[in-house]
Amino acid sequence: MSFISREGRRASWEIFAALVALRLVNALTVKTFFQPDEYFQSLEPAWVLVFGPDSGAWITWEWKVQLRSSIHPALFASFYYVAARIAALCHVSTPVEADILLATPKVVQALIAASCDFSSWKLARQLYGSRSSVPAAVLAVTVCSPWQWFCSTRTLSNCLETSLTVLALCSWPWARLRMAGRQAEDDQRPINRSKLRRALVIAAVACILRPTNILIWVPLAAFLLYHMTNRERARFSVDAALCGSAVLAASGVMDRLYYGVWTVPSVRFLYFNIAKDLAVFYGTSPWHYYLVQGLPLLLTTAMPFASVRIWRALTERYPPSSQTSNAAPRFQLALTVIFVSSMLSLVSHKEVRFLYPLLPVLHLFAGEALADFFPSLASKAPARAVAPRRLAVFLLLAVNILIASYTTLVHQSGVISVMDYLRHEFEARQVAGPARQVDMTVGFLMPCHSTPWRSHLVHPGISAWALRCEPPIDVDPAERASYVDEADRFYNDPVSFMQREIQGGPSRATQQADAETDRLAIHWPEYLVFFDQLMPSMNVTMQSGHARAYVECWRRFNSQWHDDWRRQGDVVVWCVR
Repeated sequence: MSFISREGRRASWEIFAALVALRLVNALTVKTFFQPDEYFQSLEPAWVLVFGPDSGAWITWEWKVQLRSSIHPALFASFYYVAARIAALCHVSTPVEADILLATPKVVQALIAASCDFSSWKLARQLYGSRSSVPAAVLAVTVCSPWQWFCSTRTLSNCLETSLTVLALCSWPWARLRMAGRQAEDDQRPINRSKLRRALVIAAVACILRPTNILIWVPLAAFLLYHMTNRERARFSVDAALCGSAVLAASGVMDRLYYGVWTVPSVRFLYFNIAKDLAVFYGTSPWHYYLVQGLPLLLTTAMPFASVRIWRALTERYPPSSQTSNAAPRFQLALTVIFVSSMLSLVSHKEVRFLYPLLPVLHLFAGEALADFFPSLASKAPARAVAPRRLAVFLLLAVNILIASYTTLVHQSGVISVMDYLRHEFEARQVAGPARQVDMTVGFLMPCHSTPWRSHLVHPGISAWALRCEPPIDVDPAERASYVDEADRFYNDPVSFMQREIQGGPSRATQQADAETDRLAIHWPEYLVFFDQLMPSMNVTMQSGHARAYVECWRRFNSQWHDDWRRQGDVVVWCVR
């Protein structure tokens, strides 16, 4: 028995090691842009924690009004600090140090993504058994998921939230929930209290990180309470209160150290986004967005398989006598998917990544369906019998690879490449020697947050400014409809904006400007970055005498299409002639 246990643990570690290797490749090969929060809600505040407020990081308005927990940036800050110390001790060159700092958060996120994959496999083993083919199918669905390849290694808080959610689900007392109905207390299997406490702590961290994560635990906790005895309910209430309080207290201390005042970011998050309804400033979507866009984007080719099994889990009756049936857990997880999707659909501002914590559960259902749909692939059935299904597997895999490759290597790649170009330009100046001016100035005439920032520019000697887009925090609700931020003012009339609000001729003396603080003026920089869509306006400005000293010095493909007309075309860089 111990031999079997050792072999099982060894196999588990081998699977985890393989997943880590896969996600490291995944993280280091992603060359595209997805969401600004990937940088501005994690890496930029982490950069300030390690390198100080004068490092040139962009601290957005959310951090100034204490809407975000410091847990996520603190995680990356700790690894930034270690990486910077190692680089200093090894006396590496400036470009090598920049590459190390650029790779550090990718490696950290690769470990987080691998733990998510591994936990999904472990959860499937708990629900379906180690001898079932479903866990292997779930692992295959997770590894081959285009969304996972595209998103799991990005430094979004949603990615960490997803990993924490499935990790907590692995410690949830599914054995008790397998029961078909409530039985006599003496017949019920006792709940492993230490594992349940572990689940509660992890779930509490996920809720602190993203307050909407609590929507997942409301139905699951309700089902668990239903299957508990009165004594267990009392113990559960105490454990939930203690675990939640401990996590909240630890988070409160961290936020006190970060913000300098006592604050509860999760409460302020709900106040600003629900009470003040500021989330709509970033766009609204129809009620059916998650049904017709969100879930299909998350699941892609696995959508029909997951849908069929969710429907079956919701409609099948519990076996009346089986004590090992997983019908009850499957029903509860399916209902949780419906509940969370429905509740989030009531909010005007919707993004597909808000559903991301549900993806491991959705992969459970998809893996279950795939295990039944392709049962004979590994068998000795006649080749003619399995050929159609093998062809289906090949086609699904080919589609997934095509989607994953396009989204991680092609679509919106220019906004990442331009940061590498600017960083290398600065490093080339340093190599040229002290006789040259080292500091470099850059201006981004793009919709705000179109590119990463200091996490990719790295060097504090690169002084940069960009168009701002703070929401109307202190504007009366009646006046919000007429509110226009700086980026919108620019795109309403680019030529007039440049002639009126960008001062002075092209010069290396451009002032250092924090992109989210009040500034007296912005000046023409040495490098101007913009999308090709803006070229006609730039040419008019050049002819007017404001930008005559510039010449195009770099251009890269960004995307074939974009839903934002302001971001269409190549990424272009103009340099001082």
